[in-house]
Amino acid sequence: MCAKPKSTPRGAAGKPRGRGKPAYHHGDLRRALLDASVALIARDGVEALSLREVAREAGVSPAAPYHHFASKSELLGAIAGLGFAGLGQAMEQAIAALPDPEEPLARLSALGRAYIDFARAHPTEFRLMFRPALVTRTDLPPGCDPEDSFALLLDAVARVARVVPPGLVTPDALALASWSIVHGAAELLLDGPLATKQGSLPIAPEQVGPLVVAVLPALLRAAAGNARAAQ
Repeated sequence: MCAKPKSTPRGAAGKPRGRGKPAYHHGDLRRALLDASVALIARDGVEALSLREVAREAGVSPAAPYHHFASKSELLGAIAGLGFAGLGQAMEQAIAALPDPEEPLARLSALGRAYIDFARAHPTEFRLMFRPALVTRTDLPPGCDPEDSFALLLDAVARVARVVPPGLVTPDALALASWSIVHGAAELLLDGPLATKQGSLPIAPEQVGPLVVAVLPALLRAAAGNARAAQ
């Protein structure tokens, strides 16, 4: 599983403070470089990323990044790896916070909301996680498997599939529908009409998660009711 993200003490590596202003003094150099990379991409785009620019952003020598990353691809993979780790952690915390973590529909809804909330909070990492043109599996850090996070969704889907009428929906179809709904909403929030409020839907960004995750359980309940009525 991808290593869980560590918080960076502000007195150690610190938050990147902009071009030409040293941000790193001591502590976790690797994490400081990753933080600087995320800040650089968010400000100037992924095309502007280079190990030299990351070093400048972090306030370290041009050679420092090469102690941890051999190439830009490896650096991008490490950022995506942080994303997969953070997403998995957010989903686990969402389940743990439920009054009844074993309730299937509540569990599935909590995972969907965590997915959308994570995308909103970490847009740079989220974009890299699902851009094979920028980050491939071979670019990810050793031991980091995107399927680890997806396994949480599959487990929740399997729990729901056990409580809906037999034959109503297959686990594979439910997994695809669930992922499509939450990922599509996240994409609309980050790079679609909902990001710029150009769409006709009067929905605030913070409302998207709750509204979207309410859809799937409602559809399942309606379908289950129709199935029972037809029997």
